[in-house]
Amino acid sequence: MKHQAIGIIAATEFEIAPFLRKMTHETITTHAMLKFHEGLYSDIPIVALFCGVCKVNAAIAAQVLIDNYDVSKIMMIGVAGAIDKSLNIFDSIVSKEIAYHDVANEILVRFHPWMEQPYFLADQDLLDAIMLANAEDKTVLTGKIVTGEAFINLEGREEIIKNHNPQCVDMETASVAHVCYVNQIPFVAIRSISDTPHESGNSSCAKYACAAAEKSIQVLDRYLNLIK
Repeated sequence: MKHQAIGIIAATEFEIAPFLRKMTHETITTHAMLKFHEGLYSDIPIVALFCGVCKVNAAIAAQVLIDNYDVSKIMMIGVAGAIDKSLNIFDSIVSKEIAYHDVANEILVRFHPWMEQPYFLADQDLLDAIMLANAEDKTVLTGKIVTGEAFINLEGREEIIKNHNPQCVDMETASVAHVCYVNQIPFVAIRSISDTPHESGNSSCAKYACAAAEKSIQVLDRYLNLIK
C-alpha cells in the first residue's frame, strides 16, 4: 500500500531519537531552525523531528510539516505527567480530547477558530487504529490531555482537575492539535507517563522519562506495523 507521508513530532531529542534510528533512506532539511528527518519507517514515508519544549515551538513544527511536506496526518509522541491518580508510570494515553489548561475555555469559542467547545478532538479513525494495534496492551488507554507552559508537579493539579479533569498534562500537544484543526489535518497524540501524583516532580520525570519515551514509540510502532 502506498502511503502519503506521516508527520511525527516530539518535544525533545530523547523522545524522538530511538524512532529516528529505525528510519531508513533518511535526508535532513532545515526550516525555522528545526531539522526535519525524511525517510522510511517500515516502508512508510515519515517526516519526523523534535521541536523543542513549549507551545509555540510545537506549533511552528506542525505548520512547517503541513506547508512544506504535505503530510497526510500528524502524530505527537513523548512523555507526560499524570493527573489521573489511577495512572501508573509508563501507562500511555492516546488523546481523545485535547485542550489548553492555561487558556480560558471561552477564548477559542469566541475568537478564531470559533470552536463549538474548547476541546480539540483527535481523529477518530486514527485513534481507533492505534487502539486496535495496541489492543493486547492494557497499559495503553484513551483519554484527555491538557497543555500549558508550566511544568506541573503537585502544585497546580487541583485547578487543572477542577477545570478539565484530564488523564495527563504536557507542554505541547494542544498546540499541535490547534494547528491541525485549522488546517483540517488528522491528529492524535501518544503520551506515556513519566511522573504521577504519587511520584511527582522533576526527579521522577528525569528517572523515568527515557523509558516512558520508548513506550510511546512502541505504541506508535505497533500502529505503523498495522498499516504498512
